[in-house]
Amino acid sequence: MKALCLNLVLSMTLLILTACTTIEVKESHFIKPDQGIDLTTLQNINNTANLNPIEITAFDGIKLRGTLITVANAKATIVYFGGNQFRVDIAAKQPLEALLPLQTNIVMFDHRGYGKSDGSPTVSNLKQDALSIFDYVKQNPRINNKPIILHGHSLGSVIAGYVTTKRNIDGLVLEGSITNIQEMTDTRVPWYAKPFITINYSDGLLEFDNLKIVKQYKSPLLIITGENDTQTPISLAKSLFKHAASSQKQLYIASGKHHGDTLNGTELKPHYEVLLTQLTSSSL
Repeated sequence: MKALCLNLVLSMTLLILTACTTIEVKESHFIKPDQGIDLTTLQNINNTANLNPIEITAFDGIKLRGTLITVANAKATIVYFGGNQFRVDIAAKQPLEALLPLQTNIVMFDHRGYGKSDGSPTVSNLKQDALSIFDYVKQNPRINNKPIILHGHSLGSVIAGYVTTKRNIDGLVLEGSITNIQEMTDTRVPWYAKPFITINYSDGLLEFDNLKIVKQYKSPLLIITGENDTQTPISLAKSLFKHAASSQKQLYIASGKHHGDTLNGTELKPHYEVLLTQLTSSSL
């Protein structure tokens, strides 16, 4: 809250200094309700949906907790890796509202150290957790007979990308993804400041390299970015698409959207349906 107030004050000051304008300060700037979802809401989206809490044991004995949503006649199972600090009870609503109408099962977990999952997160153990989650899906007889799509948003996109280097997956969705940490930083530092800034990266962050991964990944790929995304600018998504080796790749630029709302609206569905069709064709 303190950081939000400071950002508002700085933004107002800049606007006052540069031009006369009208600024709206809304309740929504300060009040952020949870975006979880319950069974009734799920069944209003897909009347065959079932909600199941799940718990798995990670490689180091830590308990990871999440949610499995199954639907009748599912076309695929989507394993959704959320962004930084993702919690199912707080942030599940948007991805579920977008993905459930596609007639897919959905698996999502709280990152370790957040929500209902135990432990403390590091780059290394988040990557290992992702493998544990994928292996759980592959071994679950209720859902393992369907193609598996990994859908990662922001931080989750590099986690999903990592899994493709260790496991055979059927489809990959990268939403609000970086190429690598150096390029992301480069896009956000003004050109006039670069001569005066030296940036040192930890080894763990340097391992995040979806640009390298898409150059090797050959299965169906959907890259999603917001037209107005300032956290992972559109140029990064375009670079991923350009260099992707998959012959079944798509780039969806969500008009007017930002980093956290690209799944909103009806424009996403046709792109996801193409991906689902590609999975069906690949399995024939």
